[in-house]
Amino acid sequence: MDQITKHRVDRAAEELIASIDPTRVCDLATSFHPAKSACRIFSDWKKGGFNVCFPVIFNQDPESMEGEKWMVRIPLLPRLAFPKEKMRSEIATMKYIAEKTTIPIPHLHGYSINSDDNILGLPFMLMEYIEGKTLAGVVLQDLEKRTREHFYTQLADIYIQLYHQQFDQIGALTLDEHDEDWIFANNRPLTVDVNDQEVSGFDFCSHFLPPQQTFTSAIDYIYLIFRLIYNDYCRCPDSIVGEEDARHYRYSIWAGQGIVMEWVKQEYNHGPFILMHGDLRPSNIVIDDNFNITSILDWEWSHTLPVQLFAVPPYWLTNLQVAQIAEPLFSFPYTVAALDFIDSMCELVYTSYNPHRKLRSEIPMASVWRQQAYEDQAIAHGLLKPHSFGSVYCHALDSCYYDWDRNQRVEAFFKLRIWQSELEIMKQKVVELAHFEKERQKLGVEQRVTFSYPIFTQEQEAGLVRKLKDFSEKADKIFRDGNEVDLLARVEREVRKKQELKAELERPRSRWPLITIGAIYLVYIISRDRGN
Repeated sequence: MDQITKHRVDRAAEELIASIDPTRVCDLATSFHPAKSACRIFSDWKKGGFNVCFPVIFNQDPESMEGEKWMVRIPLLPRLAFPKEKMRSEIATMKYIAEKTTIPIPHLHGYSINSDDNILGLPFMLMEYIEGKTLAGVVLQDLEKRTREHFYTQLADIYIQLYHQQFDQIGALTLDEHDEDWIFANNRPLTVDVNDQEVSGFDFCSHFLPPQQTFTSAIDYIYLIFRLIYNDYCRCPDSIVGEEDARHYRYSIWAGQGIVMEWVKQEYNHGPFILMHGDLRPSNIVIDDNFNITSILDWEWSHTLPVQLFAVPPYWLTNLQVAQIAEPLFSFPYTVAALDFIDSMCELVYTSYNPHRKLRSEIPMASVWRQQAYEDQAIAHGLLKPHSFGSVYCHALDSCYYDWDRNQRVEAFFKLRIWQSELEIMKQKVVELAHFEKERQKLGVEQRVTFSYPIFTQEQEAGLVRKLKDFSEKADKIFRDGNEVDLLARVEREVRKKQELKAELERPRSRWPLITIGAIYLVYIISRDRGN
């Protein structure tokens, strides 16, 4: 979604919120309460990306916080292309999760998909109010190791339970014809990116994702994602920052598609497909003071996924965005955190989800996670966040699969006659971008945030240096105690691609040598393997 459209939609959402009568919010909650008890709003409303929430408590004493608490959740209709479909899927998923798993989620007290059958005049969900704080803002790497591992184990348990929710199609849960029970039929897998393109008027679904479209092949679904990426490139006015950026973005779509189609493993192509939360990030994870996960919020956009898109550690483990962790300098701490999370996952599978006491190497789910190399994770993250795929390709994938001649390859690509029409599209996009920028500046709208060249702050640098020093002690021991021939053989096997270090050295940003990252990371990997 371009920044001007976002500005317009945000203003419309604010107008919707301002139109909501707090008295009617309370009357609505009272009408659904078993005892019809009166309630009051006890705190400020909270606005998310797609909903506004009013917390209510069932007592009338402003001095008291004793009483049952609910959250009245109202969708921000201007932000939604298909509000009823989105709500049906979210409600159905919550009903399914409550029935089939022990994953903690808010209890659902009531809901209405329609706007004309209630006193609010809007669709709504009435949910249990969850006490506690979200994980947002917590720097996991700053926690004590025991606390971090405790959190990882609980998060891993959620992934494991979701892994066991397997289906034969890529699609979404929805409600039956009475809007009461969950069903898994022919319901398309809507995502945040699909919704944003539809709200922006990019007309994606009518061409590529009609309401009953599901997929029985991972390749077919991934091809849809590339259509989404290309549609963003063509239709979004600020998807580029200039002609050179447009060239590389377009090339990344073409080259990336070839890489990804080869990346799909045949044994996973036709399922099973795994139910996954549509936006499992820190702001949707509620914790208590001991870092116990007490609830998982916001199940909108949930749908089933191919195994290779499911079995990937969360991108936010180091508090960065997908486009940032694709950068060589930032990929190192993420890779270390991802390995720690996978260790917690595999250990939990082995100890708690292993009734036949198989060896670790024989457990299918553990094998799936262990097989994911850095470039596999980068591909998965890029596909799960399509608007970031261009950055992921340029910074993480291109050098893994090709030589250090991308500029020459991009130039040769656009010299081919078959791509001449793309040059015309590109020229038109540059013209559109100029007009868009004038309008954006006139409206006072902020520029689209990109992470092509992230800044590495002094605090982040100091923290990473401390971690590298810790690893160096382990490295010294390995080099002293290890067999040199065996060590070199392992080095040759473990180090697949080192070009990202060269690229970072060609664009220096930091005072300390980046090559140290690669060397110590390599030794860290070897030491982990020796410890297993």
